[in-house]
Order: sequence, then C-alpha cells, then structure tokens
Amino acid sequence: MRSIEMVLVLCGALQLLTLMLRTRKASRAAGLVGAGALAAHLIFEGYRWQMVVPYTLTLAGILIVILRRAQDENGSKVWKPLRYLGYGTGCLLLVASALLASAMPVVRMPEPEGEYAVGTETFHLVDGKREETFTEDPDDKRELMIQIWYPAQQTHPAGNRVSLFPEDRQLFEAYTKVYAAEMNLPAYVFDYWKYFQTNAYERTPIASSGKPFPLVLISHGEGTAGRLLHVSQAENLASHGYIVVGIDHTYSTLATAFPDGRVIGYTGHSGETVEDLFDRAERVGAVWTQDIAYVIRSLEQLNEGAFRGRIDMNRIGLLGHSFGGATAFRAVNDIPNIRVGINMDGTLYGIRERDGMDKPFLFLESEDFLTWKTKLEQGEITDPTIQKRLSAELAAIGRAVDHGGTMIAVKGASHYNFTDMQLFTEMLDLTGMTGPIKGNRGTRLVNAYVLDFFDKHLKGTGNGELLKGPSPQYPEVKFP
Repeated sequence: MRSIEMVLVLCGALQLLTLMLRTRKASRAAGLVGAGALAAHLIFEGYRWQMVVPYTLTLAGILIVILRRAQDENGSKVWKPLRYLGYGTGCLLLVASALLASAMPVVRMPEPEGEYAVGTETFHLVDGKREETFTEDPDDKRELMIQIWYPAQQTHPAGNRVSLFPEDRQLFEAYTKVYAAEMNLPAYVFDYWKYFQTNAYERTPIASSGKPFPLVLISHGEGTAGRLLHVSQAENLASHGYIVVGIDHTYSTLATAFPDGRVIGYTGHSGETVEDLFDRAERVGAVWTQDIAYVIRSLEQLNEGAFRGRIDMNRIGLLGHSFGGATAFRAVNDIPNIRVGINMDGTLYGIRERDGMDKPFLFLESEDFLTWKTKLEQGEITDPTIQKRLSAELAAIGRAVDHGGTMIAVKGASHYNFTDMQLFTEMLDLTGMTGPIKGNRGTRLVNAYVLDFFDKHLKGTGNGELLKGPSPQYPEVKFP
C-alpha cells in the first residue's frame, strides 16, 4: 500500500473505535484527520477502487459525528446491537479493503542497482521490405514498436519518471480492456495500473564513456504484455552500462500500441495438436527472428544519429522469455553478429535444424522444468510425441552446455517469475502463473544472473561467479 493509503486505513479504524466508544471529541478529531488524509490521498496519490471502503468509512464517520450531535439534542438513540453490528461490519470491510489494496499494489519497479540513472525512448519502426504475414492485406508492411533503455548522463535527471503503461487515456484503456477480456474480468479492475511507475526518464541525454555500451535485445513471450513485462530487467542492465532494446512482436502481444492510436491485439491459436503447435512455432519464430535482425539493422542507423555511436554493435546479446527465449536460441544461431543469448523458461522449437550452440548461452529455467525433466527420465511421460520433443530439447540443451553454455533452474519459480508480472500481485501464485518465491526476491535473483552472464560474455568485466555453481546468496538456484 502507498503511504497515505495506510494513513487513511488507520484513520478509518480510529473513526470506528471512537464511534464505538462514543467519545465525541475523539470522534471529531478522527473525522478531521481522516478528511485531511482522504484529500491528500486523492490529490497526491490518486483514487483507486480497492480503497472504496476507507473512502466510505471516512465520509460516513464525518456524517455520523454530525448526526450524533443531532441525536443527542433530540434524545433519540440507535438500538445498541444494531450499532455494534454496524461497527463490526465496518471493521471487517476495512480489513478486507486493506488486504485487497496490499495484494494488488500500485507497483513501482525495483530500483536499479547500477551506477547510472536510466533514460528511455520509444520508436516506431516500419520494415518497408517485408510484408505483414499476420494479416491478409498484401499492402501491409511489418511494423514494430521498440523501447530503448540506456545509461543516462545525469545522476538524477530532471523531470518525471516514465509510467509503465501509456499515459494517454485512450491507449491505456485499450490495454486494460484486452487484459480484462483475457482474464474474464471487468476493465475497471485494472484501472489502478495507470499509477505504475518505472525508474526511467524520457529523452534524458545518454551518458558518455570511454567506449560504446554493449547492446542487449529483449524478446518477450507470446501472448503476453510484450516489452512491458521486462522493464525491471531492462532498467537494471541499463543502470550497469548496457543499451537495452525491448521489442514488441506485433500480433503476438496482448496489445501493441502505435503512436497514431492503433492498438493491435493478439492473433493466437487454439485446438491444435502438439505437432501443429510446433509447426506453427517454427513459422512464427521465423518472423520473430526476422524482427530481431531488422531491429539490429535499424539500431545501426540510430547509432549514426540520435545515439551518436554510443551503441557497440559488435557486442550484442539477446535475452528472451518463453517463446522469446526459444526464439533467442534460434536467433543467436542464425544471426552472426549476436554473440550471446539467454533463454528464460522457453520450450525450444525447430531444434532438428541444428546440431548445437557454439556461442555462450544460458538456460534459466523454472522449477516446472525440473519436474518434467525428472518425469521424462523416470519414464512417467508416455505420450510418444511429447516424449520425442522433450528428449530432443534436453539433447539440444546438453549440446549447448557441452560447448560452454550453462543451464540452471530456480526452485520456487514458475513461468512468470521471469517477468515483472510477479511484481503486480502475489495472488498470481494461486493461479500457478508464478511460484511461491516472492516477487521482489525473484526479480533480484533473475537480474543478478542475467547481469553476471552478460558482464562475463559481453563486457568481459566479470568471471561469471554465479554461473560456476551453487551460491549461498541464492540457494534457490540449482545446477541440474
């Protein structure tokens, strides 16, 4: 909960207590403090629906104080059991509201741990040489939105930090509507997301250094919130001296917002066999690999202009989650100027096309990976198609590890613990989307291993200590 929200809940509790004890002066004082807290909250923090009960109690408390004076003058009283029933109900509702506000917090991305402040800028790219294969219009060209995070010149840049979601009301509502439809919830449930804050400043000057900053590209999972789910990873890397580029793979995110107001949703799949899914994955993955190659070419042009040669195009890494992680494995193989890659819990596809990985590569897996790996090894997976696919994936990972790669798994982590979704609400643990590991802990752990890998293989400034074996600092990490 935000600070004034906690004061407002406390004021609500004090109002109920003073009303129950029928202490007139204390009731008036609690009412005045509550009114002030409510005004400050609405002005400085902003309304959100999870706080409706404290709002109502604050206003009702003031009204009751006024009415009680009139009652005292008239000599009328409310039947005592009914009065105490009202106080008890108010207490229960207040506790429920506080728990709900805590479970669905207004998120502020964790503070980056590097020496640099973080700047950011968003770009709209159009590949005029490539047709859009996700639509039937032959005149459509492939369009992408990318966001760049970079080390900023100033330690404390002027201006406001960038909101996670678009500040434009129309674009924001377009985002919340598609998420609400995906989860079968009313759109207002996500209205408080408009307060989510990042640590980046828009269009602040890029930091100067003795040599250009290495580049890391981020590829999201299919059917997710796109680049917006990897902001904490991007900001942390940028604060340590990396240029980071998040790509929205259009038609593969729940929502991709363009500057002209268009919001393009997800073109998904359903009712397919395992083989159909993998065949489709290869087709979509080919498009994503082309997206990555095109973004690299576009960055070469930006490096000659806005970024003034600050991007080191000879030191490029690729970080991906889920389908984006599987695509990272493919793209690092297929695109020569990508030197290293990380796959965060992505099931590999198209592995029959290659023998192995001869570039540094990290597989960062969930506990679920360990579970199905054990089941496969113990013969508990009997479906021949699934067995074949999983065996081929393990063999490909093994070949990559034999060529200097690393595979680790995180106990207590599920699929979305490798994204910022774990910060949105701890209730995701109930759905299985995230595991029992706490969101802030999961974020710090993932950021530590991602940074350790890129520092070693892109910057050459570290020895990859975390990648050598179990660490007492992160006992959740296993080396299967």
